[in-house]
Amino acid sequence: MRILIIPARGGSKGIHKKNLQTVNGISLIERSIKSALQAEIDVIILSTDDQEIKKIGTKYPVVIHDRSETTSSDTSSTESVILEVISQYESLWPINATIGFCQVTSPFVEPNTLNECFSLAKKGFSSFSAKEFHGFIWEKKETWYPVDHPADFRPRRQDLNSKFIETGAIYCFPLENFKEKKYRICSEPYPVLVNNIQSIEIDNLNELKLANLIATQHEVTNLDHLKNQKLPKIIFTDFDGCLTDDKVKVNMFGKESVIANRKDGLAVKRLKKFGIEVVIATMEKNVVVETRAKKMKVEALRGLEDKVSAISQYLESKQLNWSDIWYVGNDVNDLGPIEKAALSLCPLDASPEVFSKASIVLSRRGGEGVLAEIASRLESNQS
Repeated sequence: MRILIIPARGGSKGIHKKNLQTVNGISLIERSIKSALQAEIDVIILSTDDQEIKKIGTKYPVVIHDRSETTSSDTSSTESVILEVISQYESLWPINATIGFCQVTSPFVEPNTLNECFSLAKKGFSSFSAKEFHGFIWEKKETWYPVDHPADFRPRRQDLNSKFIETGAIYCFPLENFKEKKYRICSEPYPVLVNNIQSIEIDNLNELKLANLIATQHEVTNLDHLKNQKLPKIIFTDFDGCLTDDKVKVNMFGKESVIANRKDGLAVKRLKKFGIEVVIATMEKNVVVETRAKKMKVEALRGLEDKVSAISQYLESKQLNWSDIWYVGNDVNDLGPIEKAALSLCPLDASPEVFSKASIVLSRRGGEGVLAEIASRLESNQS
């Protein structure tokens, strides 16, 4: 059994309410939860003393642990939190369980890294995320002096001994070993190497700004696994929350309007170059859907109470099946098509239920050009 603990107290010194700060529009606490949901983890426990963080946690399939005042101070160790969680829930776990924790302040933790750390813990190691370091270190006591290299000779960087720095993001270990030693490195250590982006840790405002700058560039490139994916005949997409930002404007006469993204209209033409058609599938009955569909030159299936049945009938009329389509959705009424489509995608701000089921989480929120992102990734993969 794999148990991941996410320690997230409300207090912080460097940045006010640090764990609630956002990177690319998503709070640090939600980033940790969402990454964990995409990894191979049996139980996720959010340990916090903060009501706002608890409220966020209740949106997701995680266990909320009420962190005590004793383990919520500035001087409390992470180990004390882990021990407190173990004392409360251990009776529900098998003796050979593996425990891990991830720090909310590492915004770019990837599910595969979590999986690798847990796999090593299962083998008896105390694993941790780390990055390789080739550089010159100096320390100061009474004066400055070099560490592991002479002061009067400059060796080549490649001739220096390799060093590995803990990123502080992830630690995993066998439950029994931790109970005995009460420390995160409680068995033979084993670093899991990550790249420089994954190693970023946020402790101050400059690092928060840096993470946001990186996120807007880095996260749009995370569809490399589309390279080996069979291209669909059709991409079905929900309307509200995918082609719009899920908000509606109502004027004094009760007339509704939405904001769409022109990039998605152009994306339809770009996708057609791959032989891919786009079809809107929505519960919405408002004529605005039809109007937007005509502008984009795509079909629109409106007023769908049962999307699976409606799409199945449509596919039958085209002599296609579910293996021929991709589906883009953002809310619980999209879960049926998401589970049946050959590939499912969702915007970054999709509901927790959809987020944990979709094959691919896009870097853009609804209304920010989700079809354009898909087209860009496909074009990038062809180059």
